[in-house]
Amino acid sequence: MSAPIDDPGVSRVLAVRPHWVGLERAGDALGLGPRDLLHAGPPLPDPRAPCVPVAHAAICAILLEGWARDADAARALIGGGGVVFRPAQDLGCTVPLADVLSPSMWVQRVRDAAAVAPDAFAPINGGAEHPQRVGVLGPAVVAHLRWLGERFAPAWRAAASEPVALAPIADAGLALGDDGHGRTAASSARLATEVDARLAGPAGDEARAYLARSPGFFLNLWMAASRCMLSAAAGTRGSDIVVAAGGNGQTCGIQVAGDAGRWIVAAAEPPVIPGASPEVADRSLGAIGDSAIVDLLGFGAMCSLRSAPPVPPEVLAAWGGGSPAALLSVEHPAMPRAGPRVIVQAGRVLGAGDLPRVSLGVLDRFGELGRIGGGFHRPPRSLYEAAWAARG
Repeated sequence: MSAPIDDPGVSRVLAVRPHWVGLERAGDALGLGPRDLLHAGPPLPDPRAPCVPVAHAAICAILLEGWARDADAARALIGGGGVVFRPAQDLGCTVPLADVLSPSMWVQRVRDAAAVAPDAFAPINGGAEHPQRVGVLGPAVVAHLRWLGERFAPAWRAAASEPVALAPIADAGLALGDDGHGRTAASSARLATEVDARLAGPAGDEARAYLARSPGFFLNLWMAASRCMLSAAAGTRGSDIVVAAGGNGQTCGIQVAGDAGRWIVAAAEPPVIPGASPEVADRSLGAIGDSAIVDLLGFGAMCSLRSAPPVPPEVLAAWGGGSPAALLSVEHPAMPRAGPRVIVQAGRVLGAGDLPRVSLGVLDRFGELGRIGGGFHRPPRSLYEAAWAARG
């Protein structure tokens, strides 16, 4: 049941050259309705009852937009169906962890310079202090969202005055020890250096300082780039390339190129945190975030065993044997320094008798402690079996 490398979708994915080209309001860029909220992963099982971290992030977005006077009123708005939750990837957008995107927030536009794939989008990375993505509720989160929109965004928009090629930045980062997901410090630093001259005046200095203390900043752009690359294969009849992937804390899912637009879903099991105590494991939320798309392109956990520095024993144990290379189709020609293998195909997965891994931040399911660790998630075999059958 091995998948053919001559799948026409493969060449389309490899032809994409993603560039960051601008920053726009989400409502305008994505055509959002007046009460639309975008979340990670497949559709919520019950939009009136998202998992607690997503509910908290949505409350912060509602307060930012001014749709409710306080957290209790925002919670009632959600429970009463007064907002419309939509999967971000269905609109070509990707959001990390429990992030919830609302119309006035800014999104970074990624465009294929080869004109093979449609544009893709991602919000500005929330940094390390009071990020919305970890699902903690509080005024500091709303204040940080406001700062991102009012202070950082104008300076960052100016940094996109000329297109920025993203694959060379990721390639350089991988060569220095990044994995494109959990480790993006080298790529983030290279991005900051590349646009430094475009950050002018006091606002530019403030933006520069934020970049310096945000080693994960590049991730959101690389998520959008991954979505852009994979979406080039979407709609290719007979193609079993996984073109979308993510979790919402309750369910996880993928989409296959030959049946793009339809989520194949399963229960979202919590990622396995290497060395986690029983107490931490008990608090762990199910898999969440659109960053899974990075790994199912071939980065993150899927290249963690070949990157520097040496892989810790607990990471090897969490991988549980097997080889990422056996699950990935081909080397990426536009990333010559690191030479990563990319593209997960359902048939190849089934033929290998192993499953791709996704490296994910793990959130407190009670929405109190935020991120409680990092671990590996394996989307179940049933997803790939259904994807193979649905490839068209």
